[in-house]
Amino acid sequence: MPTKKSTIIYIVLGLVVLSAAAYMLFFRGSATSPLSNNNTPVSGAEFTFLTLAARIEPIVFDTSVLQDPRFLRLVDLRTAILPETSGRDNPFAPL
Repeated sequence: MPTKKSTIIYIVLGLVVLSAAAYMLFFRGSATSPLSNNNTPVSGAEFTFLTLAARIEPIVFDTSVLQDPRFLRLVDLRTAILPETSGRDNPFAPL
């Protein structure tokens, strides 16, 4: 009997959590969207992050390696995959 009582408790707790999540997701109004396109920093940490991100130089990739003769001599070693015939429509059906 105690197993059945604990199962009911778990089911009720699960329903409460799901209903709370559904309420927060669908019915709770938000004055501002968390993904708003607002350029003003909200906190000091965000301001610091934006300042540091602005100081980072853009990444530049050296593509001259793609024109190197050693790179151009590389050979593709892929093996072709040959198509196979398919099996029965229902493999569990009786023969």
